[in-house]
Amino acid sequence: MVLNIATSPRLHKRHYLELMNGILKLTPRELDCLLLFMAFDPEVACSTEARISVSREMNFRSVAVINNYVKSLKDKGVIILGDDGLYRYNSIIHAPPIVDDIIFRFVI
Repeated sequence: MVLNIATSPRLHKRHYLELMNGILKLTPRELDCLLLFMAFDPEVACSTEARISVSREMNFRSVAVINNYVKSLKDKGVIILGDDGLYRYNSIIHAPPIVDDIIFRFVI
């Protein structure tokens, strides 16, 4: 089965993550938060500066609210604490620049 997904360079990452969200199981707000973190820094996730920026973008009254989202992203395996003590994105999060196809295999 082939399903074509119309997208644009601006929306490519969002569409990719929405497709992968069947696996990731992110809420809409978690997905928005993740996209903002990735826009701030595509390699290091959830730095102090990123948390402040994302909190402002999402109109949170306190930066402390973003910590709940960071915990949720960590619990769902979207971000991973590296050996260097910094959070990094799981490799499945990075959309390839050009995706010809994605194959899902269901193993029962």
